[in-house]
This record gives sequence, structure tokens and C-alpha cells, in this order.
Amino acid sequence: MRHDMRATTLYRLFFALKPPVTVARQTDHLAEKLGGGERRIRLEHQHMTLAVTADYVEYPYAVIKALLRAGTSVEAEPFDMRLDQVSFNNRSVALRPSRSVPLLNQLQRSIADAMWRAGVALRPGWSFSPHQTLFYRDGPPSQQSIDGFSWSLDRFVLVCSHVGRTRHDILGTWTLKGDGQYELF
Repeated sequence: MRHDMRATTLYRLFFALKPPVTVARQTDHLAEKLGGGERRIRLEHQHMTLAVTADYVEYPYAVIKALLRAGTSVEAEPFDMRLDQVSFNNRSVALRPSRSVPLLNQLQRSIADAMWRAGVALRPGWSFSPHQTLFYRDGPPSQQSIDGFSWSLDRFVLVCSHVGRTRHDILGTWTLKGDGQYELF
């Protein structure tokens, strides 16, 4: 009997903020300088996770439909982001904001609440810690301030990650408009 050595694909769904291409290139350049030969996060995969589900063995069509409805119900203001801290922990290196970003925290809570209303739970044990991973590595923890990377955030996305397959499918995109900033014409 022949055993199939390929691992089962797992599917992980998450809401995220994605940097503009120019910022992604700049952060990749920093990752290359900091990480040397470490395998960096691909440009098109760079993101900040706002909310994540558990992993699914079967493609989660019903959960995706619920999350698409949840994303549509989120109202949040656009805001500016500045990642100006490099955080080295024993597993990875990431960019983080050095200060709390109230509108980022409000957006994350709005998404988590919308998921809950849609009947989709956050990944057990997961909590929001704003960061953008640059690469994975083993090493001692430390932090350093940098000039940083800034951009205006005006949208968030729903992503399906094919875990371990370096594949991210963007399933939905929503514009941050706030509540009362709708155009009259």
C-alpha cells in the first residue's frame, strides 16, 4: 500500500491590513538587511492580521460566506499607520507601531464583533497584537526603534491562506469610510 506523503492542506481565514506596494518593497528591503539569508515574507503576503479563524481541513465555504457578510457590516474610519519599532522575538522579526493607534484598535474590535455576530469564532488563544512579520528566525528577543514606514489605511481584506503552501487568496476588500462620511452625490 502506497502512502501519500503530501500534507493535507489547511485553510486559515483572516482579516488583514495590507501595505501599499511601495511600502511592502521598503519593508522587504529592511527585512533583507536585518535577516541576511533568512527567507522573508513575500511582498504580496505582507499584512497585519486583524482577526483570524481556526484552521479548517475542508475548504470552509459556509464560514467564508459568513465572514464576507461580517466584513460588509464593519464601519470604521480611515487612519494613518506608522510602524516604527522592530521587534525580535525568539521565533520572528516584525514591525510594530511604537504607540497605540486608537482607530486601528477600534477597527479590530469592530471586525471581531462582526465575526461573533456572524457566528464565527476567533482562533482559540489568539489575541490582537499589531505587527507585520518580516521573517521567521531563531534568536534572542530585542527591540529597536527605526524611522519607520507610514501610510494611510483606507481598506481591509479577507484572506484565505492555504497553510504551508505559500498561497493567499484575497476573498473580499472593504473600504474604510466611517459612519457618516458617505458621499451625498
